[in-house]
Amino acid sequence: MFPIGRMSLWTCRRLIAPGVLLSRRCLSSGGGKCPGPVVASRILAAIDFDKTIVARDSYLVVSELLPAEKRGKKLDDLVKRCGWMTYIETVLKQLYTEHKVDSTAVGRCVRLIEPVPGMMRLLRQLAGMPQLDMCIISDSNSYFIDEWLRDRGIADLFCAVFTNPACVQSSGELLVLPFEDQTQCDLCPANLCKGAVVQQLIDTGVYKQVVYVGDSCNDLCAMRHLRPVDVACIRRGFELYGKMPAHGRELKCRVVSWRDGHELDANLLPIILA
Repeated sequence: MFPIGRMSLWTCRRLIAPGVLLSRRCLSSGGGKCPGPVVASRILAAIDFDKTIVARDSYLVVSELLPAEKRGKKLDDLVKRCGWMTYIETVLKQLYTEHKVDSTAVGRCVRLIEPVPGMMRLLRQLAGMPQLDMCIISDSNSYFIDEWLRDRGIADLFCAVFTNPACVQSSGELLVLPFEDQTQCDLCPANLCKGAVVQQLIDTGVYKQVVYVGDSCNDLCAMRHLRPVDVACIRRGFELYGKMPAHGRELKCRVVSWRDGHELDANLLPIILA
């Protein structure tokens, strides 16, 4: 199990020292100390990135920088055989070594991804609630997410981003590293168990309610850790929604479906404000 607060394992915008998270509230128990006893009085909105905040899968978008003849079944099969980490490592390596596409060009590509309709307005509404913290839990990477959030002017809305760390080499090549190397969860890839992140956030004792918003099967693991008071927001028409007839009974929490940010706004805000 990874400890939240290790800089080598997660990326957060407000770190003032290793293991100390500076956010609007004390989020981590692994560094700074909250004064007095912890009281579960806050709400946490934990949100996926690809196809939840942004409309497309960021790794697939970046792969389109490769010439058409370099894409196709062989590259797609990497996901099935080795997972998304190997896929993006291969894509980035080919882009840089064979086509001289550096991190700047990759970032430019990511920034062009459109948000899910209505999501920008919803994120700003949630961030305006004084009792609510927002974080991102994503199998993308810190460079892609940071580029996109900063370009849209919403980076400071989030108290933390849990994702695969990325770094730009002096040559301009972009490298993506795994968030962790876990073996305890079969639902999630080895590089990131979203359920473990959610559980540790719940275990801080800070949050009376957790809202998790996602679309894919690795979001199911996170949702399985939610309590009856919590809310899982599952995007209709996407991978996880199609799995719910088989897996819906595994969830103890309330379930809300949504297609875009406008519908999520209408369905979720009355629950939070109740």
